[in-house]
Amino acid sequence: MPSYYHFNETVFRSDVKKALKSVEQILEADRRPLLAEEVHHQYENKYELANHMTNLAIVAQMNALERLGLSPEIIRELEANKTTTLRFEASESCEFLNEQTVDVPAPYSTETVRESSTSIGSSRISSSSSTIHKVIKKVKEYHWTVKTHWEISIFSGTAVEKKIVLQSRDSSTVVITQSANAPMEKVGNHPPLDLNLTWILQQVNIETKTTSFAIDSSKARTPRRNEEVDAALQFFCSRMNQWANSVKRHFARDLQRIISNIHNPAVSPPSHPQVLSSQCSAEDLFRPILPLLEEKDEQGADGQALILDGGNDNVTPESVSTLSLPSKTLSKNQEGGQQKISTLLSGNDTIQLLNAQVKSIDTKVESLQQAFPAANVTDVFSITEAIVFLSLDHSDRLSMQYQYAMQYLEKMLEKQLTAAIGKRVTTADLEEFVRFHNAKFLSKPPKPFCHAIGRPQRFPYGVLSIEDKGDGENCTPIETLLRPVDMASPLEVPLNAATTLQLTGNTYLHGWMRHRSEQEGGSKSFQLSARARQFSSFMLVIGTMAGPNKLNPKDAIILQNKDEVLIPLLLEEIPSAKEFKNAIESLSPEQQRFAKAFRGMQLESSVFGVAVIQIKPQLEALLGLPEDSLAKEIKLTEDLMELFVEYQIPSDLLSYDDEVGSSSVSASEKVESVRQNVKAVMDVIDGTKEKQLEEALMWEEKHNVFVAKMKAERAAAESWRSIEYNGGFAVGGASSEEEEDSRSGCSYSGCSYDEEEEDDGSDCDEEAEPCELEDKVSDGISEEVSRTEGNEPDTNTETPDTPTETTRVSPKESIDFTKIPKMLDATIETFDKDSTLRSTKIKAGDMWSRKRQPDLLTKPTTNTLYESNVKSESNKAYDLLDAISRSGSLPIAYSDL
Repeated sequence: MPSYYHFNETVFRSDVKKALKSVEQILEADRRPLLAEEVHHQYENKYELANHMTNLAIVAQMNALERLGLSPEIIRELEANKTTTLRFEASESCEFLNEQTVDVPAPYSTETVRESSTSIGSSRISSSSSTIHKVIKKVKEYHWTVKTHWEISIFSGTAVEKKIVLQSRDSSTVVITQSANAPMEKVGNHPPLDLNLTWILQQVNIETKTTSFAIDSSKARTPRRNEEVDAALQFFCSRMNQWANSVKRHFARDLQRIISNIHNPAVSPPSHPQVLSSQCSAEDLFRPILPLLEEKDEQGADGQALILDGGNDNVTPESVSTLSLPSKTLSKNQEGGQQKISTLLSGNDTIQLLNAQVKSIDTKVESLQQAFPAANVTDVFSITEAIVFLSLDHSDRLSMQYQYAMQYLEKMLEKQLTAAIGKRVTTADLEEFVRFHNAKFLSKPPKPFCHAIGRPQRFPYGVLSIEDKGDGENCTPIETLLRPVDMASPLEVPLNAATTLQLTGNTYLHGWMRHRSEQEGGSKSFQLSARARQFSSFMLVIGTMAGPNKLNPKDAIILQNKDEVLIPLLLEEIPSAKEFKNAIESLSPEQQRFAKAFRGMQLESSVFGVAVIQIKPQLEALLGLPEDSLAKEIKLTEDLMELFVEYQIPSDLLSYDDEVGSSSVSASEKVESVRQNVKAVMDVIDGTKEKQLEEALMWEEKHNVFVAKMKAERAAAESWRSIEYNGGFAVGGASSEEEEDSRSGCSYSGCSYDEEEEDDGSDCDEEAEPCELEDKVSDGISEEVSRTEGNEPDTNTETPDTPTETTRVSPKESIDFTKIPKMLDATIETFDKDSTLRSTKIKAGDMWSRKRQPDLLTKPTTNTLYESNVKSESNKAYDLLDAISRSGSLPIAYSDL
């Protein structure tokens, strides 16, 4: 946001309060102009006041520029059809002059005392005298000649050689240092500082000496928010303000340091150097840019409202400013048959305020002439620099006052609207306002994005919603426009290179328009919330649409038994169509083609896809069971989920074998058959676990016996060696090698036993083997299942081309979801004149939150799923999807997109 949007209301009101005292002295005794908010007025009066203050700012700035030498005569010499540039140039040079030795009195002195005595008769008289000696120090001084030059000039277009010098000055001074090193560069040239004056000169009619600024209220949003005022603020508070501060910095810093810092004689001068920034401050100058109104009930003889140039006043005071405000009859307002006149200050009042500004400048200049030397002396600072600095400081303060005055208008309008409504409108209030009117005027208003997951006419398995997080406690679903879509072909979800799911369930297209205010920006956050019921389960797959019937999955997760998953949504706004068009019009054809292609990719990938897959109905189709047969089989469903997710058991080992002539088999019998198959596999798993557990216990027992034997033999060997060495003799005829082995260690059945590593080795072996128990169990299960699978015939295998009962009927329509953002973008470009509507990409964040209840006896706990955890959960979900779809050959009917 540009700096000229800043508004310090406390400082502004303090300045206006101070200025009002001057206004009361300038105007008649019975006049009491007030701030605009304290005077009853109409909305049109705000536009009049904005025009009035901008024209005042132009005249006041021209009065300041005239002190720099920009007179009406010089403006007439400029070419009106070319840009006009005001330039400041400066340079310095430093040259060695001479070296001198000076006597510098020391801050201390010495005293010599002499004592003497004389005899007079029999008496002796003593006397003393003292002499004080001053200490003089010899110091070398180096004298330098410093020359400065600066000039302010103006020229049209690029004709710098035809520039008109408004002001310039050369100075030469002697600088004394106590170092032989040059205090400055030999020659220093500063880069020129340029100010484009085209805008302000376009607002001036130099022949009539009036200004012509006016706001086009038909295109303006408010008296402050419009193109005309933005251009004025851009000139006053950005370009002119920066130029004035840069020139002031040259005088107050670059030149000031020559006499304040560089000049350092051995003997300090009796007077202090001049400080330009404090002596030439424009703080006390009158600034006439004030948002003042006044209650009026008089009219002219012809019924016309008062005229800004004072045409309806009896006596028009003489204007001493460079320009005057435009002569214009203000429009009348009809209300209740009574005419109302403008509440602005009259033309005579305006002339008096501008005259007061000029008079305050003249008074300040007169005081500066007493403090600064004339321009023809060679000092660094003269009355010329003082006037230039004063004019620039005054211009800077005028720009700031104009900025605050215009922001005051906007702030006043906001306060009045807040007072009318009774509160400050936030983004939440705006959303409520839009929802209310959507429900009132639209035949199909937006509905909360809250989708119940389950079969028709059945209790839902869970709920899916996109929520506004708000304050973190009260989350409310967003409202979207909803349209059911009949897909032309099944939705494809590629899990990997070999498996592609086919979803034939319901498809819904949602459109979301998010509203926000400028002050709050995009600070609000949103989340995708999924909750599962107890003894229920489903899968969630999120990604982006990649075509008319393709969803590219990014992440997936299984929810069951009261799981609650919160997925943060990241919103990335794309520039509006108008902003994009304006940004690429100056690019090369190749760059434009690339930018358009990239934007097309952004728009097509902005369709966020969420697929919900119901697990229980798909298990029924996978296992050959009738519909709803697993609805009340809670234990069987839990076992099936465990076998598919944890052990990845092939579905052919669990499914019902549909034999020839078995059409009369009831649903309960089929379920019982599947239950027996599940029990058989579970028995195999349990048997394998028990067998491997026994093997592990047996191995541990053998290991413990072996370790005990090793420890006993080691103790015997230690006892034998103690007898051998303590007694001083050896028993037996062991060779030297055997004796060395007996000292270092023993070997049993190919297993080495080291005396020093006994504890570490035994502990490691005891702990390491049980850790491998889980892997052995899994390996045993895989081997057992493989043997079982080889012995049973494959009677339920289907190829991808085999038709199934869930094949959808002939589609009614075909919609490419990725083309919808482009269609919306083209429509927005046509109707959105203010570029306030932008397409937004939605992505899932990497840090999820899951609340899970491990069992019925414990309380739910909330855990954070980081990127690696999300990846692990996605792999589990993909494995389950691969299993229940037979690697994509079995379509999934109970799904929602």
